[in-house]
Amino acid sequence: MALIVVPLGHHRGTAITEIRSLLSPLWYVVRRETNRYAGTMQSRSQDGSPATTHETVDAFADSTSRDAFPLRRTFIQQKQQSNSIPGPLAGFVSARDRTALLLYFLALTKASKEPWDVSHHSAVWARALGLPDPTGLVARGRVSKAWTRLVDRKLLVRTRRNRLAEFTLLCEDGSGDPYTRPGSGFINTPHALWTEGPTPNQEEEGTRPPKRWFELLTLPELVFLIIGLSNHKGFSLPLERGPDYYGISADTLYRGSTGLRRHELLDIQKHRITAPLAPEGFTYENLYTLKPPFEPRERRGSSTGAAQ
Repeated sequence: MALIVVPLGHHRGTAITEIRSLLSPLWYVVRRETNRYAGTMQSRSQDGSPATTHETVDAFADSTSRDAFPLRRTFIQQKQQSNSIPGPLAGFVSARDRTALLLYFLALTKASKEPWDVSHHSAVWARALGLPDPTGLVARGRVSKAWTRLVDRKLLVRTRRNRLAEFTLLCEDGSGDPYTRPGSGFINTPHALWTEGPTPNQEEEGTRPPKRWFELLTLPELVFLIIGLSNHKGFSLPLERGPDYYGISADTLYRGSTGLRRHELLDIQKHRITAPLAPEGFTYENLYTLKPPFEPRERRGSSTGAAQ
């Protein structure tokens, strides 16, 4: 086993970040397996207590052997001749529909093999989403309406299985075409979205279960995370081009990027570039890189450059 030596000096915080970056693959596996083991042991308890939100999403994530769910890039951005047009993601933003977006991601996580369908009681989905009183009519009604919006966006088709609604995936581009396993042009969204969260402060430990990323991230933060996953390390995204690239406003992208940085999930570096028409002859651009557990990894079919 190699010994990693990082001199601390007066930059202890930077050194710790570098150490965590070097150990991020092992860190991800340990945290994921620890969370899942704890959830499994709790779910097997014989005290009759209802399953929690975390146990429910753990069960979804554990139902597949993968550690991420695939998502075609056409969900984010599509090409029409030589122009870029928004994918279905923009519709979730304009409708401020965080609930339906997370529900769709849960369906993509669970429907990991043919026939690409999911069927559970609405209370199960409500509990997975962390809705208050998941067995109540209000929470179950919110889930039902969210499914309807996903069907209307042509991302799913609804049928019946006995007394339960059954939902089958359609192509992520919103065309209504049948779903197939992506072979190229897709991103992998880590299950860490469901199974991990920030390290709790000492004062918070032992008081209540720490929240996980799907519970903490706002809609703008989720959107920037998905866009970041479709790009490489150190990608450039002029926020004012957001409407042209993705159909998403500069304000939404700004709130998403600053929120992810606040959660220590995004690194933003300012880079000076030559600008002949600027008063000083130069300007600055931001270069973005996602941090663990969402850091860039080599993925088949992933983007090798900033989307435009």
